[in-house]
Amino acid sequence: MPRALAVLLLLLTVACSHRPPASEPRPALPRLAETSSHYDAPGRPPRPTVVEPLARRANTEWWRLEVPPRVPAELAHVPHAQDPIEILVGLPRPAGRRLPLVLLLPILNNTNLLMPEFGSGFIRQGYAVAILPRKDVGFDPERSVEAAEEELRLLLMRERQALDLLATDPRIDANRVGVFGVSAGAMLGISLMAVDPRIRAGVFVFAGGPLSDVMVDSSEGRVQDGLAEIRAARGWTNEDIRRVLRQTVRTDPFHLAAHVPRDDVLLFVATKDDSVPTAAQQALRAALGQPETREIHTGHYLGVGLFFPHLLGEARDFLGRRLGSP
Repeated sequence: MPRALAVLLLLLTVACSHRPPASEPRPALPRLAETSSHYDAPGRPPRPTVVEPLARRANTEWWRLEVPPRVPAELAHVPHAQDPIEILVGLPRPAGRRLPLVLLLPILNNTNLLMPEFGSGFIRQGYAVAILPRKDVGFDPERSVEAAEEELRLLLMRERQALDLLATDPRIDANRVGVFGVSAGAMLGISLMAVDPRIRAGVFVFAGGPLSDVMVDSSEGRVQDGLAEIRAARGWTNEDIRRVLRQTVRTDPFHLAAHVPRDDVLLFVATKDDSVPTAAQQALRAALGQPETREIHTGHYLGVGLFFPHLLGEARDFLGRRLGSP
């Protein structure tokens, strides 16, 4: 083995640690879709308006779908609420049996950052995958803080509506659905798992909560620029923004965590993260009941990029145990 590769493997080993789930029982509350219509939208799932082949190879095929959204009247005013729901579907070839499905939820506004690579890795293992890009989010410094709950609620509805369509595909086993999310996608994925009983397992990379703390304490340039616009427009401090977010945001993985079955979660925490601050990641882990966790002793983007093979391998193993072999 070349010396450089051996050194790299040693560094990766030292930079990871395993924390088993808490030993005490932790029953989850019912999924919210079973007790509330807050994340439902009226009407039957429409058929896709776009079914576009993207790639077809010897062992893989990719498709792009667009579906008209179902939007409750009270959310129709949200910017881009009527934008079609986009779904990128990847399947192994040949798919001669019903396959377990992994939903892939990307980081904030970058669907292409490693999501196709994660998707291809799951497909090679025999899973069907669906990458769910998020709609554009309108930003108005005069109302964005108070409107955050509407945006988050609508995002969660759209993910559920994408799953409604995918569940009708005869190649997909709707009884074996998992979710894999990174950063903002992981926070949305935890919320989705809390709401929808069709999600049987989740792997979440560098998620944090409460969202008020993630937003205000993040070092991300785009987030800080948005906070600066709000402060300038409204004469607020960061603590004012934090307070209003805490008062108004209901669709928050930190608050919804009690509805997530702890033993069906694998969590990755970055111990030197300032994009999704490590303190917020640890707080969300506690809210989830301290599920099985892998700690990676790096920052946010280095952790995802450098540890990509490790993240993929651990995720495939965990989902295989929870969903059954493809």
